[in-house]
Amino acid sequence: MPMIHATKPCGVEMLVRIIPIVWASLLLGAHFLRQNNLPITGICVIAPCLLLIKRRWVLRVLQFVAYGGATLWIYTTFVLVRQRMIAGAPWVRMMVILLGVAALTLLAGQLLSSDVLKRRYSLGKNLSD
Repeated sequence: MPMIHATKPCGVEMLVRIIPIVWASLLLGAHFLRQNNLPITGICVIAPCLLLIKRRWVLRVLQFVAYGGATLWIYTTFVLVRQRMIAGAPWVRMMVILLGVAALTLLAGQLLSSDVLKRRYSLGKNLSD
């Protein structure tokens, strides 16, 4: 019996790859909201809406957001751990949580490079798209 390859990704495959970037973006927005940085908060909250544009550059932009966000989470983790260590406050649980958020954010960026999404988000007429 010959194997049949689906040309259009099913909804579940797409959701598994899209939900993490939505969560990662919202968590980044919450981070910036805590710092009262409303413009960046707005960008983070609106960023997943780019997924409505079916172009490959959208995936690249969101990957940039995800990898930059993961870097920010790692940096924030080290800063807060250092502050808590100096203050003698507990820090291990906070470190584990923030590094977990960083890992989720990295995973979200990596999932955007899957073949399923690349098929859905075409290059368009221009190779520069």
